[in-house]
Amino acid sequence: MTSQQVTFPNQQTIDLPAKTIVAIEQAKAKYATPLWQYRDERVLKLGAHQWIYPSDVATARAIFALHPMGIIGVAWKLFNRGWLAAAEAYFVDTESYPNQPRHLGQNVIPLVDEDNDSQQIGWVRIHQYTSMDSNFAVFVQFTLLDLFEPRSLPAEYR
Repeated sequence: MTSQQVTFPNQQTIDLPAKTIVAIEQAKAKYATPLWQYRDERVLKLGAHQWIYPSDVATARAIFALHPMGIIGVAWKLFNRGWLAAAEAYFVDTESYPNQPRHLGQNVIPLVDEDNDSQQIGWVRIHQYTSMDSNFAVFVQFTLLDLFEPRSLPAEYR
């Protein structure tokens, strides 16, 4: 069973909701060993079951409408990811990534809705994430900078 509490690299801790613990256990049950130790991930792709705070996309939309300057979010994925490496390339390589919203600053990657044909629904700034735990779970903290209706992810981010 996954710990009830997660500690991020900056020593901030969060308590995991019961539904998150169950979702992680169900996801982990599909794997006897990690599928990979590290995946160079280019987007933050979340399914409804992976949101911790806000608890889902609909709730994120409601909160973001009240705080359009950005909201802090937390989610989980299985297996180690490399979001910050992609974010750095997006920021500095203006030729390969002409659609990057550089005005939002560094460490920004597309937010993709895994439950909606992997369409882009926004932009997030990655703040920190954990290493994979014994249930292969990785926890990521981000700021939701922009949230919009689903649309095709620009080709350069695929």
